[in-house]
Amino acid sequence: SAAMKVVRTAEKGLRSGGGKKPGSTLKKLDEWDRRRALEIVIARACASYNDLEVAMDYTRTLEGQFLDEIERSYPPDNSLTEQLKMCIKSLSPVTESFKVASNRAIESLVNHLLPKVRAIVNDAVGQDTAGTSFMGSSVMGGTGAATHGSARMNYNLDDDAYEMAQVSEGYMGRLCSALDELLDSLRLHLMPTLSDTLVIGALSTAAKRLELSLRRCHFTALGALSLDSDLRQFLSYAKDRLDSPEITSSTSLYKNCPPLARLSQIALLMNVDDLEDVLDLISSSKRKGHWDLKMEEAKAFLNLRVDFEGKKVNELLKIEDES
Repeated sequence: SAAMKVVRTAEKGLRSGGGKKPGSTLKKLDEWDRRRALEIVIARACASYNDLEVAMDYTRTLEGQFLDEIERSYPPDNSLTEQLKMCIKSLSPVTESFKVASNRAIESLVNHLLPKVRAIVNDAVGQDTAGTSFMGSSVMGGTGAATHGSARMNYNLDDDAYEMAQVSEGYMGRLCSALDELLDSLRLHLMPTLSDTLVIGALSTAAKRLELSLRRCHFTALGALSLDSDLRQFLSYAKDRLDSPEITSSTSLYKNCPPLARLSQIALLMNVDDLEDVLDLISSSKRKGHWDLKMEEAKAFLNLRVDFEGKKVNELLKIEDES
């Protein structure tokens, strides 16, 4: 789309530095000018996305107003009145076409950002990768958080490590800050419904990547507590970045972002005090419709708890047919 072309041009423009040679004060002015120009370009690109949403809402409202006016001003059970109604209702396909176009446009934008979201998560948890923000600057150094002395994802914690984790900034704080750097300029200029779609898309991708990283960790009981704290921070971050009150409750957010719901279920599973509690947790959650993990997945995660014997985990969850 035209908006996506503008977005890509903006990114290239900032990374290239506009072709100007660095100076002292001049360099700072150039940087400010380029970022200001980029903000204007982003605002214009977002306006293109917003226009489709506005057109959809306006056409839908116009159709409703016309139909109300016909009901009030024209005789009922009249062939001409019915023909007029049918003519006005022909606006519905137009509204739908605007909706389809808007969905495709914002989906294209989300897909454009997903590789950057994955790079942000990889960098925050400590995997070597280069991350780039929406504005072209490096995210957390761009070469992996672990190489810069920052805490990486680690849940194999003893008492001392757990205490240290409680008083220091962990990877989750850096991850959320980097996501803000990526999304804030777009969220500022997009309509609330489009902004929420963008945020949900980024959260879903981040949650999937976090789950992959968790599968490579080992957990102590204290590490499981630390995981629960980190995911609560991520959930709070998600709620704060969404505009619609309809999706800011935990239940609604989990429904709109299933990968985030899976992370919550993983945290619950990893924090069981005793293996005997696992089946009760799974069955009670399933009854409430709040469980998405397959039994094999639950088994794999429980085997990451260093204080749980693998043989007992496998015996406990040896269920061939899941209902």
